[in-house]
Amino acid sequence: MSVPSTSSTVEPPLGAPYDNASVAARLAALPHVAEASATTLSIGTGDFSAFRATPARPDESLGTAVLVHGWPEYASCWEGTASALLAAGMSILAYDQRGYSPGARPEQVEDYCVANLVADLAQLTAAAGLDRFHLVGHDWGGIVAWPFAATHPERLYTCTVVSTSHPIAHGLQIKNDPDQYERMAYLRSIRHHPDGVARTLLRDGGKRLIDMYGGAVAPALAASYVERFAAPGAFDSTLKYYRALGTGEQLPSTPITVPTAYVWGSEDVAFAPATARLSGDYVEGPYTFVPLEGASHWLPESHPAEIAAVVLDLARRHAEDPAG
Repeated sequence: MSVPSTSSTVEPPLGAPYDNASVAARLAALPHVAEASATTLSIGTGDFSAFRATPARPDESLGTAVLVHGWPEYASCWEGTASALLAAGMSILAYDQRGYSPGARPEQVEDYCVANLVADLAQLTAAAGLDRFHLVGHDWGGIVAWPFAATHPERLYTCTVVSTSHPIAHGLQIKNDPDQYERMAYLRSIRHHPDGVARTLLRDGGKRLIDMYGGAVAPALAASYVERFAAPGAFDSTLKYYRALGTGEQLPSTPITVPTAYVWGSEDVAFAPATARLSGDYVEGPYTFVPLEGASHWLPESHPAEIAAVVLDLARRHAEDPAG
């Protein structure tokens, strides 16, 4: 009597091969990396997906960089930057923010206010055992970084903001600069028609969403973003960031006294040149503005080496002993 053969297939995780475990595996295989792994950081508001890595030859004066992604991206956007930082001897931690992490996806719009995102960063880094670190934030990660630097300077060695102008400069320019106002049309659409925006961006396999990246995000990586955003509740949660603007505790974004760098692409569709240049007026500490000519908004994916170079230069120019 023959026995029917059975076989089982294991479905790859959403976003593979750009989920956190795949990114960590690639980093771990690099000769300049001692260890890299996907992990979950649990705090009171949920379980956050993350990856972290340590260099084979650590530079103790550099410490750890915490990389915070924006919209519509995941922590995997930082793979190239992480590799470059690790090669220089800096450890890294990157996490998927609330709404992006399936285990930290609250339902209420108010749960996505900036103050809660800043609190997540404070609590997640504490849970990871980091008393102080170098903060690197892109897009919404930058929106988190500015007030974090203002309200938690004791937690930071340096702060590098990628693409996102300072919130005071941005607010003033929206009121006074027609160019900056028009660049925020997408934000107003999300706030007023979130369901319609979600349907439009995700239909036809996420074609409109992929088009947003303007070719700056590699096709396979863009497809991985779309796959994860298509999971039930995922994309709706990320749009709640925009809907929650102006709600919750209003955190100050000054004074910023920690050494700070702002990296901005001259072809950024969201942040106008005048807004970018004005941002430095709201930093009281050492400040470096790094415009990248011809670069778009999607700098973590398109210019990882340049971002890493800025982070490392800032860290070395303002080096402190992380153990001190």
